[in-house]
Amino acid sequence: MGHGQVPYQLGNRRALFVDENLIAKRDGLELRLHAPTPRETVMTYDAPWEGSGSGYQRLIRDGDTIRMYYMGTQLTSTDGKKLGGAEVYACYAESKDGVHWTKPDLGLFEVKGSKHNNVVWAEPKLDNFTPFRDLNPDCPPEERYKATTAGGAQVLWGMKSADGIHWQRISDQPIMDAKQGLYDSQNNAFWDPMRKQYWCYIRGFHEPIGRSTKDTKNGIRDIRVATSKDFRHWTEAKMLKYPGSPDEAMYTNQVEPYYRAPDIFVGFPTRYVDRKFSPAAMRALPDPVHRQSRSRFSPRYGTVVTDGQFMTSRDGFTFHRWDETFLVPGPERSNNWVYGDGYQSLGLIETPAEDRTAPPELSFYSNEGHWKDGQTLRRYTIRVDGFVSLHARQKPGEFYTPPFVFSGRRLSLNFATSAAGTLRVELQDADGRALPGYALADSDELFGDTLDRTVTWGNRSDVSPWAGKTVQLRVVMNDADLYSLRFEE
Repeated sequence: MGHGQVPYQLGNRRALFVDENLIAKRDGLELRLHAPTPRETVMTYDAPWEGSGSGYQRLIRDGDTIRMYYMGTQLTSTDGKKLGGAEVYACYAESKDGVHWTKPDLGLFEVKGSKHNNVVWAEPKLDNFTPFRDLNPDCPPEERYKATTAGGAQVLWGMKSADGIHWQRISDQPIMDAKQGLYDSQNNAFWDPMRKQYWCYIRGFHEPIGRSTKDTKNGIRDIRVATSKDFRHWTEAKMLKYPGSPDEAMYTNQVEPYYRAPDIFVGFPTRYVDRKFSPAAMRALPDPVHRQSRSRFSPRYGTVVTDGQFMTSRDGFTFHRWDETFLVPGPERSNNWVYGDGYQSLGLIETPAEDRTAPPELSFYSNEGHWKDGQTLRRYTIRVDGFVSLHARQKPGEFYTPPFVFSGRRLSLNFATSAAGTLRVELQDADGRALPGYALADSDELFGDTLDRTVTWGNRSDVSPWAGKTVQLRVVMNDADLYSLRFEE
């Protein structure tokens, strides 16, 4: 370790290989973004208050119940010749496993002459409604759930609820106004237990030179964030930065602290791309008749396509955004390659694997069939911690961590190898010398596919003699993916 260099305080936090934060040097390895796996269709928006514009799903686990909040509305007529005109409602569904969902009869709001529906909030000109469970220890019981809601672009309201079902406004004053940004999108707020403040990610527009603008026709869509100590009073919203990435239009953001490593924010923004198709390109894509019909209301309804991105941050303001796509529209079908693909649900939910002897997975959801009657919701899964890995091809590669200080008794790895792949780990002192008994030659071979494997050296796993001291790791691997590591008791 260089003179005056302060070691990284890792403690017992999980380290994800989503960036270079725990990589001081690497040779023959690459950071690789992984795609989620599409699973079953879990919901059809076929109620009279739902339809071709339903979306903005928000997932919250509450004990053994998974809560889903979403907007229900009809966007176009069946033939695409009539646009909008339908009321927008905030709806609610529940599940125990993330696959089978029920829409409870809440009896709270009258829709089309009946209160037999799953509408959890309604108001004139409603556009969005995004709840969260408030984990602030000072949160009063009547505000255990909070939400943001807007009826347009000009102001953002705060909501409160004791049970997540019965809602009211926090006050008769909005929590943000048009000086902060625009609110006709999914506005995402949450409590951050590590930094002890609320965050709220909203949207705005900026000029190509980076200056904020209210010109929604020519401006570039962006994501902004404000913070608060009490959820009532907010700082000025700042535009997110993406060093090294192109200035592309970003829509919904889906940012939250990752539940297994809350010092890291993960985000799943929607990328908005106006391809301005030629007539030939428009005819080649799915359902050109409906595309042409809705283009008559606005050309971008036919020429814009969207997909899902992945990004991470250590401070909530500056993000490493992967330029490769995380959630693609996929093979051309009757209802995709449209403005509406890739809008990911907000909130990652840990769910059992199909084979219950296998480790759990992370589930999230995305709509299919946007603009069309019979729009559906599909579940996707990805490995726990599995967004990005440090990947080795068949030829061995290695990496070194910067000097760090840990706490705990054992080192656990989340990794996967081929049948022939391996990982070996060396524990070093601050100057890069192998510690006695923890050298690479002492490391027991690691192979398989597991979320939690303890590293051993000659069948010994106890690293507690080095806890609280400055150390570093050397890892040699081939035909393997390393997703995360953690020192644990």
